Amino acid sequence: MKELGEGAWKNVADEFLERLQHHQRYLYQIAYRLTGNREDAKDLMQETIWQAHQKSDKYVYEKSLKAWLRTLMTNRFRDQKRKKCVPVVTLDDDSVQGEKFYVSNLSVEEQVEQKILLERIKLEIGKLPEIYQRVLILRHFHGYTYQEVSKKLEIPEGTVKTQLFRARKMLKDRLANKF
Repeated sequence: MKELGEGAWKNVADEFLERLQHHQRYLYQIAYRLTGNREDAKDLMQETIWQAHQKSDKYVYEKSLKAWLRTLMTNRFRDQKRKKCVPVVTLDDDSVQGEKFYVSNLSVEEQVEQKILLERIKLEIGKLPEIYQRVLILRHFHGYTYQEVSKKLEIPEGTVKTQLFRARKMLKDRLANKF
């Protein structure tokens, strides 16, 4: 790279920045899945693009730019989560005696993986026939009992169980094909 003149190096950097800009939508979608809100997603996306531009000399052109950007973003998100997940100590509680309590029991990596997996599951549930979507959502996301689902949908309890069985099987098959 050093043998390139300053003008040629600037052209390469500008070209790389242009390539990064083409992936904004992709990065925003990942950022939104990770953060869960628009403003944080935009910030994370912009920070990732800026970081990628700064580290453009570390990018290996034979590898996928999308994969490299996704890795940069995920690592940046993990770092931000670690900073936010600082130890919390209550100073006025004598029973604590300086003992540290952490905000989350899961590691940042596990939280990110869970969030991504949950988004994939929700996406696949959305692709199921409506009769299966309803019973899955009521049972697993709203915590209804079989009887409550039966009353809510005005169908027999046996039908609820059958639909849940089929919905879970379909979902399992779809997810198995994705991973």
